Amino acid sequence: MKGNIDRVKELENVLLTYEKPSVYFKELRENKNLELDFPEIYDLIGVIQSPIHHPEGDVFNHTMMVIDEAAKLKNKAKNPLGFMYSALCHDFGKVLTTKTKEDGRIISYNHERAGLKLVRKFLNRTTKKEDNNLREYVLNMTEFHMQPNQLANQNSKLKSTRKLFGKSVCPEDLVLLAKADALGRTINQDYTQKEEYLKNALNDYKAMKK
Repeated sequence: MKGNIDRVKELENVLLTYEKPSVYFKELRENKNLELDFPEIYDLIGVIQSPIHHPEGDVFNHTMMVIDEAAKLKNKAKNPLGFMYSALCHDFGKVLTTKTKEDGRIISYNHERAGLKLVRKFLNRTTKKEDNNLREYVLNMTEFHMQPNQLANQNSKLKSTRKLFGKSVCPEDLVLLAKADALGRTINQDYTQKEEYLKNALNDYKAMKK
């Protein structure tokens, strides 16, 4: 890229207009420009994940699938650009936290919080200087991206979802990000039950806020 202004415009265009944003990043990788332009994304290459939960492979592959799933949902998001940035950045922390335990299990505990410093560094280069709200939105979405699906898996009580949504900068978009994250893998899964749980929890939260 020619400079920071060009980088910002180009990335915004990719995230907002491409049907499959992954094509752009894969081309950069093939042309050996990914490391130069987006080192945080390049560093996702080769970061292993549990083959049970992520048979699609490393974190780079997963992230590419997530941003393509997010692209299908962005028109439903209250902040489409921030939503797409969040999908792109959500697993940066796995670079810092991924470990293989003695029993062979691959873990990345607390990656959602550990990655915030990498996300901030990335956003400081790839967003407009005046876009403080955008950066705070993405950081918040990254920090809490795991929790909607975790609560759905546990069939948690409404007290837990109310607490989560109260901390979220945009609960509606957080639920969309959770869906993109869940579907962004090669496991053929039915997300209907989780989606219904989160829809009901979101409706409950909105009713409580009135």
